Amino acid sequence: MSEWKQILEQYLKMKFSDKRGLSITRLDKLRDGWESDNYLLTVEYGDRQTREDWVWRIYSGAGSQVKAAREFNSMARLRDAGYPVPGVFLLETDHSPVDRPFVIMEYLPGEVMWEMIDAASVDRQAQLIDQFCWLFVQLHDLNWKLFDESLPHDDPFFFIDRWLDDACGVTRNFPDVDASSFLEWVAARREVFACPRPSPAHQDFHPGNILVSADDSATVIDWTNFAVTDSRFDLAWTLVLAHAHGWQGMRDQILQGYQRHAGKPVEQIESFEAIACARRLFDLTISLTLGAQRMGMNAQAVESMREGMEAHRHVHRLFVERTGLSIRAFDDLFGIANN
Repeated sequence: MSEWKQILEQYLKMKFSDKRGLSITRLDKLRDGWESDNYLLTVEYGDRQTREDWVWRIYSGAGSQVKAAREFNSMARLRDAGYPVPGVFLLETDHSPVDRPFVIMEYLPGEVMWEMIDAASVDRQAQLIDQFCWLFVQLHDLNWKLFDESLPHDDPFFFIDRWLDDACGVTRNFPDVDASSFLEWVAARREVFACPRPSPAHQDFHPGNILVSADDSATVIDWTNFAVTDSRFDLAWTLVLAHAHGWQGMRDQILQGYQRHAGKPVEQIESFEAIACARRLFDLTISLTLGAQRMGMNAQAVESMREGMEAHRHVHRLFVERTGLSIRAFDDLFGIANN
């Protein structure tokens, strides 16, 4: 660690030459994500010894440079739009002193919302989930043109067609996982996936990625999957995670809260849940058979996946319920015999 501290300090002195006499006084490991190693660093600089806490987020796996740039740029735009994310200070993709891309961002102390929900009373749980749903709707209501003006304005099938093209490309790279029957299932229902309005999307929005401060304000973190797309892709992923990892009825509670804050029902969400289930099961299958690096995640993700097999079993059951399909590679993960 001391070697890394010295290397990073020299790098930061060069990058932040306006912060005279900069030094790192603390470098502590934080909880890692599936796609990154995270550190809390305290820096001091200037004649008055100004002190600031930053997060050093180092990316791993396939496509790590793209993820680092995507997270940095999306967080900068989200903050400019008034959405509650940490401030970002520095992006390094090509000349990293640790040979991996990284971002330096603001450190915001807070408690993880998942942990608060688990420990809270029923009334407090309801308040936290309501806050969660409000944050989710606020994200999807942002002006998508602030993030990607290149998207077509008049093609309601752009996002589902792009998803199908991307999914076909991915499955060709992993021929051992034959998901062609599901792709045919989606294509046959193309009409139900028409998108009325694009939205900014987090694509891994769950209470584990929300920090709640002492004054009850909330900050959303972990933006490596940010995109502008149909908001139902985003919502469906969250509902599937809630179904898998939450208590009984949490999926419905989130959907109801989301619809209340949006002021309208969400159409065809079950079909989008089928896509979310397939995404989770495909990632799981590849990571457990070929390694998490193939999916752009670190080795720790595999252990976490193995520990969560019961939750993944819930996802598999929901996939079958939503589609009526049997995918051999998915079934084999859970010891389900194919006739």
